[in-house]
Amino acid sequence: MMEAEGESVGAALHFSVALAQRDFHAELHRLFRSHGWAQSLPAMRLRVLKAHRNRCTFEVSLDTENGWHSLVGKVHDDDRSHVFEAMRSIVDAGFGPTADYAIPRPLTYVPSIHVLLEENVSGTSAKEIFLDGAFDEHLATARRCGAWLARYHTGAPRQGSFADPSGLLVLIRSWAQKFRSTGGPLGIKAALLLRKLESAMPAPGSFEPCAGHGSYIPEHVLLSGRRTVTIDLDEYDVADPARDLAWFIVSLERLGLKKRGSLRAHDPSVGAFLDAYSASGPRDATKHLPFYKAAECLHRAVRDVFKRNPPIPEWSEIMLDEGLNAL
Repeated sequence: MMEAEGESVGAALHFSVALAQRDFHAELHRLFRSHGWAQSLPAMRLRVLKAHRNRCTFEVSLDTENGWHSLVGKVHDDDRSHVFEAMRSIVDAGFGPTADYAIPRPLTYVPSIHVLLEENVSGTSAKEIFLDGAFDEHLATARRCGAWLARYHTGAPRQGSFADPSGLLVLIRSWAQKFRSTGGPLGIKAALLLRKLESAMPAPGSFEPCAGHGSYIPEHVLLSGRRTVTIDLDEYDVADPARDLAWFIVSLERLGLKKRGSLRAHDPSVGAFLDAYSASGPRDATKHLPFYKAAECLHRAVRDVFKRNPPIPEWSEIMLDEGLNAL
């Protein structure tokens, strides 16, 4: 049985085929027997958590003798066995089930159908708290998010490709180019932001690379009791630590824009996040934060005009202004 709705239905149907394959059921049976969860393979229920063009994440629930037991299953178009191995090494580095700062435990990978199974962590996402929680909850959550990232940047193994800032500059130029066709204030501001970003690009050797998450945003952080658990390690890499900081900050500002109509709504939480990170994070990690923040503002501005239906040019202009002010 599968639950899906809206635009996720098509992607869910496409990727759910992998979860009906014999190889998947055999591996699931082995996994449940080895952990003592069930001796025979019970009824299975799928719920779509996130659907993308090239991957889909499911909650895989099985009706065992002791009640429903859930895992997270990620189905990709291509081989992601390296993600499984990377997650195992991160867990071994101190981010496992008993750690205060953790990631989901990777359980198994089925290479024939590109399926990764991992622990389903129960908890409240930081995004939910920032959207609906009280002010003191915002600050406490921001501190936990900052502390997790500091622990990750200092303690996780460096693995994966190096996120060279020059590669990001290629994307920045392509984003700015999209605005040239619009003309007017958006085109002018995008051109100005591009010039400032080109001037501010980090020079080789000007930062100490560390383990990168790749998409560190409030939606990917879960609070589970005393534990802070970050999910979605698919884009792990080696990067300037300021990149992950910028993604989180801009995402938090965007929550304020969408919910309260202002990028400044979560400024106290941004301050709490940075304070907690700086208390135990790498030295000089924020050196290039203005560059990465401005780049992500340009990225979000492009999405507001060219990816949204209908477009929201007002938001795009706000993001371009924020990028200009960051540099």
